[in-house]
Amino acid sequence: MENSTRSGTSIRAMTFASVAAAALAVTLTAFAQPALAETERTVKIAGWGAKSGPLRSFGVNSEAVLTAAVQAINDAGGVKLGDGTMAKMELTYYDSACNADQAISVARKVESQTEALIGIGPTCSGAAAAMYGIFQKTVGDASDTGLQFPILTDTAIRPGLAKKSQWTFRNVPNEIAMYDALFEWLRTQYPDAETIYGGTETDQAHSRLTFALVIVPMAKKHGFEWVGGGIEGVTGKVGEGRENVMEASKSSNWLMADTNFSVQARAFKKSGADMMIISSHPFTTCGMLKEMKRQRINPKVLVGLTSSSSAETLKGCSDAAEGMYIPTGFAPITEAAAQVAALAEANGGSADLHSAAAWENAHIIKQVVEATGVMAKPDTLVADRRKVRDGLEALANVDGLMGAIGRVQDEGESIKPYVFVQADAGSWTVVHDPR
Repeated sequence: MENSTRSGTSIRAMTFASVAAAALAVTLTAFAQPALAETERTVKIAGWGAKSGPLRSFGVNSEAVLTAAVQAINDAGGVKLGDGTMAKMELTYYDSACNADQAISVARKVESQTEALIGIGPTCSGAAAAMYGIFQKTVGDASDTGLQFPILTDTAIRPGLAKKSQWTFRNVPNEIAMYDALFEWLRTQYPDAETIYGGTETDQAHSRLTFALVIVPMAKKHGFEWVGGGIEGVTGKVGEGRENVMEASKSSNWLMADTNFSVQARAFKKSGADMMIISSHPFTTCGMLKEMKRQRINPKVLVGLTSSSSAETLKGCSDAAEGMYIPTGFAPITEAAAQVAALAEANGGSADLHSAAAWENAHIIKQVVEATGVMAKPDTLVADRRKVRDGLEALANVDGLMGAIGRVQDEGESIKPYVFVQADAGSWTVVHDPR
């Protein structure tokens, strides 16, 4: 009995000690949790683009490059927050197709349901134009309930889009400057070329508007005239005569879903133009080029849309594209650019003037976060997003893959270096570097 009592007392003593120890452990754990959370803070970014539909390669390429960029940043130590904490960057990528409603839906979801500091997207200019329209136009306007979340687009390239909101920014080349310089250069290379003719995808905002507002006027500016004596209203200034451009090319235009281009190609052939312009994305560019080759149409000069200076075009129709000139904001002609091209391929994509900007965007975000003292905490999310927006607006120059990138602060646009490439034996070869 005595032994049993001692034993019972001993057991009770051990139990009390265990409970006390457990309570102490819980207390210490509770105190330790905030410190643990501090070390696990992340700089969250959200990307979205066309990962489905006929332009899915653009979203795939952007995601591949963004993934590589985030990995490179994290491997180098991450991002320094406002209190000195080093945080990893974290990417979530969504499919917005090339659809305005989907792009708007993703933007609303990311802004309201995630802790992302900034968005990167979308792919298509039409989707971007609609999506930018739901953002607060002027920062601090209490009467405007639009989204208050910074965007740094890497692909949608139609001129002037970022002016829709002070929360929207783009890192894309300026097509007006690029085509102005391209036709000036082509004038020196082909002094005997006089007439132009062309066509475009009428259901794609970027293709159609760049063709009518930029390409045809810039060709006119440098002495290339539309066959038949020119187009009324086209003076060589951006945007002038745009409706008449579309009327003049109505028999040579097409849609994104078209697969038969025999009628359009016959119109090209009948024109007999010295220079022919195909303002479309890779899939229909290849369709048109193949039909032109079948009909033995060989103009002195062939010019394409910026978006077709891609691996997709060469994969689809390298023989037919031979000789085509395109201005582009990316070519693997620097050590950094070549490295990104290799990383994009390793991640299942390819680097071009659109997707390569995603690499720059990730590093721009790192630079802005570190410069503005972002804390990356749930309770600082609203303030952090505003810091990132303000930081983007304040940027004057950043390092890009092909050189320094300038900023047009009041428009949210970039001033990027560019080169002219030509399709040559299955590759895009740089034929002029005006940097």
